[in-house]
Amino acid sequence: MNHEWVGNEWLPSLGLPQYRTYFMESLVDARMLDHLSKKELRGQLKMVDSFHRVSLHYGIMCLKRLNYDRKELERRREESQAQSTDVVVWSNERVSAWVQSVGLREFARHLPGSGVHGALLALDDTFDWADLALLLQIPTQNTQARQLLEKEFSALISAGTDRRLDEDGSKPFSRSPSWRKLFREKELRGGGPRPRDAAPQLPGGAAQAPPHCPCASCSLRVTRCPPRGGTGSRCGRTHVNGALK
Repeated sequence: MNHEWVGNEWLPSLGLPQYRTYFMESLVDARMLDHLSKKELRGQLKMVDSFHRVSLHYGIMCLKRLNYDRKELERRREESQAQSTDVVVWSNERVSAWVQSVGLREFARHLPGSGVHGALLALDDTFDWADLALLLQIPTQNTQARQLLEKEFSALISAGTDRRLDEDGSKPFSRSPSWRKLFREKELRGGGPRPRDAAPQLPGGAAQAPPHCPCASCSLRVTRCPPRGGTGSRCGRTHVNGALK
């Protein structure tokens, strides 16, 4: 699995042919794939799209499951060409063929370059039919096509992957926190560090007014103004519109 195979065959099979040149110029082979950092992907390899990085991640997971055996990957892909099984090894082209086979041919043209492949469908518990509908660009008002996709997607995942339906039926699949909604805990609470010069907060959220300047020569209200030379002396600071300069 040298860099030529990665660039010419593997990336296109994931639906990521647009990164072929960058990977080949960097001589990325299969041994390097699992060691690529986010910084390297975004910078040197130009993979800025977060969904495409997720797609690459699950493509690498598939290779790891096969112990990076190229012949085994090709064999299993060949065996699953005519049936909806072993979805984890499906290429982007195979997913496109499945979309066409379930009666959604007009939308399959949006899949090349999308990053959709079998390992993403089979291993990412956060990826559901609505995500696929978005990538296929099925209009929200086309309820018939969306309902068809939901039905066929559920059948495919149940028959061809290890993902399972929720027992209570409240959601089509169990979902871990989505990669689309990863925020820091403080941001979710509306928290985060307070600016250095922000007015201190009183109980109940009210802002405390800044103290008077301790100078004897002015009555401006300032945030900080340490006196010099004892109480009542001039502070030596310049006040402009109520702020220290």
